[in-house]
Amino acid sequence: MSAVKILIVDDMRIISELIASLLNELNEPFQYLFAMNGKEACKMAHAARPDLVIMDWEMPEMSGYEALQRMKKNDALKDIPVIISSGFTESENIRLALEAGAIDYIRKPIDGIELIARVRSVLALTSAYNKLREQTVLLNHERQRTHNIIKGYLPESVVKEILNDGFVKPRRYKEVSVLFADLVDFTTTTNSMSPKCMFNELNSLFPAFDEIMHYHGCEKIKTIGDAYLASCGFPEAEPLHAVKLARAAVDMINFVSLRNKKHPTRWRLRIGIHSGDMFAGLIGRENYHFDVFGDTINTAARMQQHADPMQINLSEKTNELVRDYFKTIERVPLKVKGKGVQKMFYLYRPIVDTEFYHQSFDEHPLVSIVMPNGQ
Repeated sequence: MSAVKILIVDDMRIISELIASLLNELNEPFQYLFAMNGKEACKMAHAARPDLVIMDWEMPEMSGYEALQRMKKNDALKDIPVIISSGFTESENIRLALEAGAIDYIRKPIDGIELIARVRSVLALTSAYNKLREQTVLLNHERQRTHNIIKGYLPESVVKEILNDGFVKPRRYKEVSVLFADLVDFTTTTNSMSPKCMFNELNSLFPAFDEIMHYHGCEKIKTIGDAYLASCGFPEAEPLHAVKLARAAVDMINFVSLRNKKHPTRWRLRIGIHSGDMFAGLIGRENYHFDVFGDTINTAARMQQHADPMQINLSEKTNELVRDYFKTIERVPLKVKGKGVQKMFYLYRPIVDTEFYHQSFDEHPLVSIVMPNGQ
């Protein structure tokens, strides 16, 4: 147990030593510091950070009352408890000292029993306050840790709504774009990996995808095994939802391409994007699960399934929304499960003379565009 530091401030050293001798009756490991005036007290408090200050009111150069006011205005010193000792016995002086921030007031001549009782009370209160402050810090740390864990399962906007309102209202979101990304041959690639190695791979990919989504104003919804689901236009409406999500998709491809040059495990992505409406909300009563539903989700998944590796496959609807910002390549229409024959388009490259391109693409660290194979 470290010694409690007590700063005793009085312009008469004999009084300071008397106070120290009286406090020794508590049989506590006190460490005493001494100052002769308020100015010295402030300097010593800065340097030593005492646990308690017992300070006379009337002193040369700077009074104890002035020093108290100065300490309480200083963020580093304001929480140090100060007991004012004084020959002033009027209630007005006591009121001024307490209003200035003193935790207690002792009249001179000092009574030993009263001094010990007041110091014991102040130190007990200070100890309880310090424990409460430590618990608050730990609680805030755990709250942030819990928040970070929840963010791994729920979109940031959903986490904020839960923390603010205590629930999430199911909603229908109109005019959003949805992205599905899948790691090609994930099972085959990871069969020979240790569990730690496999999760290290995923933890080097998905957090990067999260950052890309955040940069482009998009929202990760969830991961499903080795698949990554994200959207734009949710939860806040975004007129350029398809364009922003397409830009994010390009950067996902770019990131994987750049990573493959420096890493022995080489991944390939298939990405599909569709635009439309979707429903979103929490499922469950005790173990909450956030999910999205609707034809837009299913169609985006189908677009991903029909993409070649390292390609971004757009539905006809999404292609209409991005054609002023990207050049696309129309593919041969394909029969899609549950959808019939569908037109599809590969994202080719941005139209560089658009204002939108110059504002954002040039600023992004992953700006090099990966062209479709054979182009």
